[in-house]
This record gives sequence, structure tokens and C-alpha cells, in this order.
Amino acid sequence: MLLDGATGVLVDGVWRDNGPAETVRDKFTQQPAAQVRVATPDDTADAVAAAAVAAAHPLPPARRHEILLAASALLRAHEVEIVASYVAETGFTLSDARTELGRAVQTLRLSAEEALRIAGEEVPVAATAGSENRLAFTIRVPCGVVAAIAPFNAPLNTVAHKVGPALAAGNGVVLKPAAQTPLSSMALASALLEAGLPPGYLNVVHGPGSTVGSALVTDPRVRFITFTGSTAVGRTIKQQSGIVKTHLELGANSASIVAADADLELVARLVAVAGYRKAGQVCTSVQRVLVDVRVAGDLAGLLAARVNGLSAGDPRDPAVSVGPLIAPAEAERAAAWVCEVISGGGRVLAGGSRDGALLSPVLVADPPAESLIMRTEIFAPVVALVPVSGVPEAVAMVNDGPYGLQAGVFTSSIDTAFDAARRLRVGGVMINDTSSYHADAMPYGGVKDSGYGLEGPKYAVQDMTDPRIIVLNLGAS
Repeated sequence: MLLDGATGVLVDGVWRDNGPAETVRDKFTQQPAAQVRVATPDDTADAVAAAAVAAAHPLPPARRHEILLAASALLRAHEVEIVASYVAETGFTLSDARTELGRAVQTLRLSAEEALRIAGEEVPVAATAGSENRLAFTIRVPCGVVAAIAPFNAPLNTVAHKVGPALAAGNGVVLKPAAQTPLSSMALASALLEAGLPPGYLNVVHGPGSTVGSALVTDPRVRFITFTGSTAVGRTIKQQSGIVKTHLELGANSASIVAADADLELVARLVAVAGYRKAGQVCTSVQRVLVDVRVAGDLAGLLAARVNGLSAGDPRDPAVSVGPLIAPAEAERAAAWVCEVISGGGRVLAGGSRDGALLSPVLVADPPAESLIMRTEIFAPVVALVPVSGVPEAVAMVNDGPYGLQAGVFTSSIDTAFDAARRLRVGGVMINDTSSYHADAMPYGGVKDSGYGLEGPKYAVQDMTDPRIIVLNLGAS
């Protein structure tokens, strides 16, 4: 079994099994799913030291390529085991688990290919007066130690997006999984070890952000920090990390804009998936549908019918569409936000019942402009239908908010699509698709309070390497 011997703390190729431990609970049953060791301050310091030693001796690019490809194949070979532990620790459905595993397999493959493509460029210094006999070029060198701090809502593929490019670039890595979902990180690390990754190049330290995460962010040996999580924590990391390079993928309140000429059946079909997969706990989940008032009633009927057909329950049941939220308190909070919409004059068109961590998929209409669902990230299976006068008003609403991750635009007009794409202040615009579309090869990142920097193996490898200029003085001819 892939997870045999994995403890939650991996330092210099050894899973440490002494020290404090905590229980990872099944998010649906709330029963114990696994015991995982918690990293101590010494564990964390040792992990960074091991990564620093490894980073001083980067593996040859061809070897990085081989290891990442082999690890990708091992994830697929252990699919049944990984999916089972993934569903237990996240509460996401079998369908969501299998989809994420398939994407992680692809992400490691893409990272493997990028290990072979790292290259600099010639710099035309000979065109500068006095440098006619000089030849200059850049090479790209690893940053050194990469601290990868992962979220609970994509504990396999987002980890692959951090670890895969970091290793492809030749760095040493210290990975801190999300406290609620460490098992997927342990499976990925085990696959890389089995694939032949030497000790020290990947270390894992499970534990709270307040201790383990803070120790990584403030350690001067760490030269690159990649973090996915809340905007509030992202700000703290930025303040504590000083001049260290960082990539921050933070919060969102993602919107999809629906013009009057849009294909409403397509909108309803895609939003019914993109607003509710992983119980809405996705940064790019459709939280707001900003729809032209002329077609708002038609879309409300189509979308309500689809949302009413989604069931919440045991994520291991293939008939279930939405599993529990990460904790009962999160479901209680989201339900309170829905009550705020109702008290402000909004309407519930579908769903809304709660049982512990389960919240049935919710569709609301006409939320007050100052309600929480309109201003911040709900991270729950709740979508708001918001009538607008047209696409210009919708674009203004998106731009006026603090976030800028991705947006969707549904229209049959190429002019409308390009005009919105040019004016929306977000990291990505999806035409005739929702804000939640994300292919693993594409550049993925936000602006404003949604962070900065890019995921996508090609783009992450660029960020995780530094350019070094080399100049040859060849003398007079």
C-alpha cells in the first residue's frame, strides 16, 4: 500500500514516527480515518535543513523528468487506495476524487516535460557601445528551498502543482499539507519516494499554520513560498516573508456574466456543476451569476430545476452530487449567510436544508447588494442569481469588488465577449464557460485580493527559477 509507513512527517527520506499525533476524521461520518504525526519545531527546522542540502546539489534535468513521470504512473496505479483516503479526509464525492486524481497525474506529467525545457536566452549586449566583443546569455537556476503550503480543498492536484514544478526546476521542497487533509500529500510524497526521488528533495511537515507554517515562512533558508488559501493568511505571509519570492493564490467571489443573447441551457448545465462541485469549496466556484434582467426569469427556472436535482449526502454513494463541507461549523456559517439574503428581501429558489456538515445545494435570487454573499467568499454550495441591466453593469460589479481570480462570460456576440475580456480586472476570462474552468497546462492566477503569481507547470517553473546573466569578454578581433 502506498501509505504504509507514512506518518505525516517526512524528513530527509525518513517518515518520523515519534512525537505528538492527531486524528484525521472522516468528514461525513466524523469517525477517525487515520492517525497522523504533528511536526515539532525541530522537525520543521530539520526538514528545511535537508531541503537546503538537497537544493545545493540539483538533480540532472533528465533524472527529474524520469522521477516525475514514474510518480505520475504510481498515482494512477494506486488510484483505488488514494481515492478512498481522499474521500474520507475531504468529504468530496467519488466523482470529484477521481477527477482530481486524474488531474494530478497530468500535472506531474506536465511538470516532467518542463524539467527538460528550462533554458535561458542570449542577451544582445554587443549592440551596446564598448561591448562589441562581449557575448552574454542567461541561464536559469533553481531558487533553492521552496516552502509549499497547501489548501484543504484540492489536497492532491494543488499539491502536485506546487511540488511538481518545484522539483522540475531543481529545488528542494518542504511541503506543509492543510491540517484537515494531510493524507493526499502523504500519498503524493510516497509516490515520489517510490519513484526514486532521493532523500531531502521533498520533505513533509504536517501541523498547524500558526506553528509549522509560520516557521517555514520566517526561515531565512526558504527562498520561495507558494501558498494557496485565504486572503487574510496570504497578507500575513506577505508581511512575514520579507524579500523572499512568493506566489499567493487567495480568495475569490467568482462571477459568471450572462448576456441576453446567451445559450441559457448551456449556462444552467455548466453552473449546476461549477457552483456545487466539491460542495462549492473551490476558489473559482461560481458564486454569483450576473444575468441580464431580460432573461433572468428564464435562467432562474432552468437553473433551479437542475439544482433541485442535486442531492447532498454520503460522498461514497455514486448517486450523491454534493458531500459535506469540511466542518459542521462551515455549513452553519454558510446557512447563516443564506438567512441574511432572505432577511434582506432575497429568495431561495432551491435547496437550503442543513444537517451537520451537509448543506443541500442552494440557489438564491436577488441578494441585497451589501449581503456577505455579494461581497466575500462563501466557500459553500451556494450560488446567487443577480439580475443586471446588461454586460457593462456586470463587468462594473466584478471590477468594483476586492477579488480578481477568474470570470465567465456567456454570449453569442464576439464583440461582447472581447469587450468584456479586455475590461474585466481578473486573472482569467472564460468565454461561454464559467469562472471555474481550469486546464492544468494554462497559466492560473489572480489579481487584487486574489493574489499574484501563476500556477501551471510551465509558468511555475519560470517563477521557481532565477535568471543568471553570464558575460564573456572575448577580446578584440
